Amino acid sequence: MSAVGPLKKPQLRGALASRLKFHAAIGFTVAISAAMIWKFGFAERRKQRYLDFYKNYDQNVDFERMKKAGVFQSVNADGSVGEL
Repeated sequence: MSAVGPLKKPQLRGALASRLKFHAAIGFTVAISAAMIWKFGFAERRKQRYLDFYKNYDQNVDFERMKKAGVFQSVNADGSVGEL
């Protein structure tokens, strides 16, 4: 035979506060981890690529290349100024 008795009531007082502490700690940890991964995984690499690019970049050579290719509407390929 089994013992039949009253069921134990669930503890509802303070349940939100106890679960909130647990989930807030997990959320904080995940947010900080994601921020660190973004900073060191993507942002720092991107900054380094920009620095490497501009170390050897010559804007005058690039302008001449684009001018000869006919990219600009106001400057002709020979260097003369076009009509507006």
